[in-house]
Amino acid sequence: MSQERALDEVVSPFLMQLSKARLLFLKLDEDSSFLEIKHLFQNIEKEAYEVENILQRVSRWENEIIDDFGGIARYLDDIVEEESHLNSICLKLQIVNAEMSNLKDRMKLPLHVPVIKPSVPPLLPASSPAKLLPANVSEEWRRLEIERKILENSTMSTLQLSYDNLDLQLKLCLLCFSIFPENSIISKRAMIHWWIGEGLVAATRNQTAEDVGKDCFDKLIARDMIEAVHVKRSCSVSECKLHPWIRRMLITVARKAQFFEFDSEGNATWDFSGTHRACLVEEYKQEIEISPVKNQPNTDGLLTIFNVNERYLQFDKSWFLDLRKIAVLQLGRWHNLYRHHIEVDSTEFLEGLQLSKQIKYLCLRGISRITALPASIGELSNLMILDLHACHNLERLTESITSLQMLTHLDVSECYLLEGMPRGIGLLTELQVLKGFVIGGSTSNYNCRVAELVRLEKLNKLSVYIGSKVAVTGDELNELENIKGLRSLTITWAVSVLSKGKDQQASVATAMLTSLSLPPNLKKLDLRCFPGKKIPSWLSPSKLLGLKKLYFTGGMLNTFGDGSTSEMWKVEILRLKFLDDLEVEWTQLHEAFPNLTFLEVFRCSKLESFPCDKDGVWMNCDKQEVR
Repeated sequence: MSQERALDEVVSPFLMQLSKARLLFLKLDEDSSFLEIKHLFQNIEKEAYEVENILQRVSRWENEIIDDFGGIARYLDDIVEEESHLNSICLKLQIVNAEMSNLKDRMKLPLHVPVIKPSVPPLLPASSPAKLLPANVSEEWRRLEIERKILENSTMSTLQLSYDNLDLQLKLCLLCFSIFPENSIISKRAMIHWWIGEGLVAATRNQTAEDVGKDCFDKLIARDMIEAVHVKRSCSVSECKLHPWIRRMLITVARKAQFFEFDSEGNATWDFSGTHRACLVEEYKQEIEISPVKNQPNTDGLLTIFNVNERYLQFDKSWFLDLRKIAVLQLGRWHNLYRHHIEVDSTEFLEGLQLSKQIKYLCLRGISRITALPASIGELSNLMILDLHACHNLERLTESITSLQMLTHLDVSECYLLEGMPRGIGLLTELQVLKGFVIGGSTSNYNCRVAELVRLEKLNKLSVYIGSKVAVTGDELNELENIKGLRSLTITWAVSVLSKGKDQQASVATAMLTSLSLPPNLKKLDLRCFPGKKIPSWLSPSKLLGLKKLYFTGGMLNTFGDGSTSEMWKVEILRLKFLDDLEVEWTQLHEAFPNLTFLEVFRCSKLESFPCDKDGVWMNCDKQEVR
């Protein structure tokens, strides 16, 4: 008998008969047994409603199991329809195997119906969980043990309905948030790269894996499972956070699903005896240093190692040789807190990764004392994302990275000791994002030139650093216009046209201001430390018809022109920062940028008369919001 039929044919008639019997009882004269009978009626009615509640929950449980089973089946559809690489097929089959195991473990009827105690808040609508949960009560509630009571009764189950209503992909993506400490500000970029590494999101015929990841991130925000963190009224989101209750619910689910291991306080741990993922945390530092494999029998099955808050990394090279199936190695920063220090005593352990052919995401972001990468990095044939951002001690990139044929993202931005890029970057035909490309150094055979990047047909985001030791031909930057797929370009100058006593450098810098051509299809242009005083000829509205975002940060710019030209920009978002010499009237700016919807002005002393708010932001309320 189905649950719906049980409610219609059994429970409802039973409650109707109970009501008739109660009416008959009330017509009788009271005697010594009156109170006892009344109590029995009340108790029977209570039990009947609890049975009805059980049957309703069983019905939901049955539907959830069927829906999740269908979600798992979609991975098989992907294999049949799209996949041809054995590694990708193997990874997806591992996901299917793990999810089938979790599904089987869940196939225990949820018959227990906990009673909601008076001290617990009322049930919360599953459709909008985070908005109705006060964020500032967590510490007080923990002291009163109210959180524990919530976890032990159906209020948390009701909150979990929001999670249960997600499709399988979003569930797995959301569980990744369970490991972060309470009130953490989490990078959108780091989460998407993690999802790509584990294969939770993948490229389709119409979207890159990063675009699919962004869609998942946006959907989790729309479902109120994560909270967007906005900076200065901007609608673009690069960070998020979790409501404490959502985090507690995810910890409960992740623990049951063996997605991660947690201690009694809900903190992620290094223990991976019952899971395929491990977290580096400060309190387990000594254990990792001395005996990283002690009592850890499933080292070979590790899929992800994520550094939550460990600052000092010490690994044994031999231990990494056993990580044959590792797909995600996130050792660096997952947030934007530059004051958070991470360092390694040696990079020798990275040589142990040479057998880790399944790794897709390697993050060493912001780690100190990394001076070079071993040549064995080039043997990571499936590596898609290599994040070396802000590795301030990195002096040279190994030429072997040009063997990483699957690489889609390479980030060496803010690695200021790099004087060049290895020749052969143009062989990385899958590259979509390249940050920190260094123009400068010598003209030796080691250094890659901009002309090589023209081969990268999938490259859509590029940041260029013009080093202080510039040694390039006059046409070097003219090659930028030939990178037809480029949509986002950042250029940082480390030289000045007014360098005293350095006439040659100043001459080269001046030449690079005039001999520069931009790709015609740019959507975003970010110019940092621009050494010119006036807008150059290559930066004109008629040459950049599709440009929507224009940023100036630092430099010597002092004017946007004398107003003699009638050209108008189609730019919608303009950011001006650290431009002490820039002097322009508000009316002149508004005439030059008639489509402007968002303007940010920061530390531009001569622009204080602009009608910006206390954060230096002006928004055109008559136009659509900035994205």
